[in-house]
Amino acid sequence: MQAGVDIIELSPEEGCLQQSLFTGDAAICINGTALITRPSKRGCRFSEISSLLGQLSWQVVETPASEHGKDVVLEGSDVLYTGREIFVGVRKNGTNMEGALVVGRTFSDLAVIPISLAGSQPLRHYISFVSNDVLSVCNCKEAKLIVQRMEREATFRYKTLTVEHDEAGNCLSVNDSVIYRQDVPETKFQVLQERVQLMGIIASELSKIGKPISRFILLTAKINTLKSLW
Repeated sequence: MQAGVDIIELSPEEGCLQQSLFTGDAAICINGTALITRPSKRGCRFSEISSLLGQLSWQVVETPASEHGKDVVLEGSDVLYTGREIFVGVRKNGTNMEGALVVGRTFSDLAVIPISLAGSQPLRHYISFVSNDVLSVCNCKEAKLIVQRMEREATFRYKTLTVEHDEAGNCLSVNDSVIYRQDVPETKFQVLQERVQLMGIIASELSKIGKPISRFILLTAKINTLKSLW
């Protein structure tokens, strides 16, 4: 792939729930630790993903079923890592405060900041990490409120790139490239051309199954002590 990544595909499996396609919800991978999540609707391939991460030399940690006597809900799409700190969206029918506490305990060397969400969409539907200190932000009212909350709570300061079309807000930062939806008439990403390589993809059919597009991809950095997969 042009972005300089190796791709591991999970083969189709009959009888699996739609949620099994959301590999990006299955784990949070930061600084060598992979936290296997606990979504409200759990897919049937989490053990497979956990095994793969272990083979890739990630330290795999399981999210507990409960925290302080309350059920834990944690979805990867609610977790935004900027390279400096972690924001965790807390919402109805999604990640709850107990899930945010698990993230904070697992990645205790980083600032972990819960952000309340009023809508039903996950945090990364509204905001994505682009590069360095830049975040892409949807143009909707909820996204603007989220940015205000983040600015109040964040340890670091970020620049924001507000897109005109909410469908374009979610993107993927991969090495020195930004992967975005080119099937949405969005031109704001062009201002980033001098600092990153832009790579457009068509995701109109994929988005009918679920959003955001980052939900279908679990990005992990390479660990130096890579074990053999075979």
